[in-house]
Amino acid sequence: MNFIQKGLLAIMLISSSVAFGQITEDPEERRGDGKDPLKTKTPEGDPLPFSQRLRFGGGISNVSIGNPFSIGVSPVIAYQASERAILGVGVNYVYYRAKYYYQGGATEVYHANQYGGRVFGMYEIIPNIVKNLYLHGEFENTNVGYNVNQSTTQNLRRWVSAGLVGLTYSQPISRRFGVNLTALYNLSYNADPVFSSFVYGSSPWVIRVSFF
Repeated sequence: MNFIQKGLLAIMLISSSVAFGQITEDPEERRGDGKDPLKTKTPEGDPLPFSQRLRFGGGISNVSIGNPFSIGVSPVIAYQASERAILGVGVNYVYYRAKYYYQGGATEVYHANQYGGRVFGMYEIIPNIVKNLYLHGEFENTNVGYNVNQSTTQNLRRWVSAGLVGLTYSQPISRRFGVNLTALYNLSYNADPVFSSFVYGSSPWVIRVSFF
């Protein structure tokens, strides 16, 4: 296991440990009445303090299997702004690897480490029909490394920005923790397909599994 793989494993374990450390029992008063637990208020109807609206966790993102290969991890901090709205920020790390084929049979394996951040918002759209289905939008900025051409060893870096929209389905485990499956479409992918592929792989679709 190389240094990068060990780092990815460590980040995922830390994110999962922090997230699972938040699991608490839902308020017994509401569960006994057959009601869903409140996300921003106590069972008595008082607003929850800021600290009890925060969620800590993370997940796996930017997964592309094959050539190119990429996988990312993203620790996040989310805030329950209202009963239906969640706001959050995250830090991203993506490992990217691609094998290039040239005329004459020459090949080149390219490795890159990308890092950046994102802000996102989620809004539960139809809770009376499908609970925990959120409209999801975010802005992501990632710093990528690249070479000008195959004949140079000079490594350059640039920022790649992306606006993403889609849906997230969250399976709650407690008031402050859930398992989330997210499908987003990268609106910026075709505007910069070469560098976008360094971060997101060969498709504008982004699939994530996260825990917060």
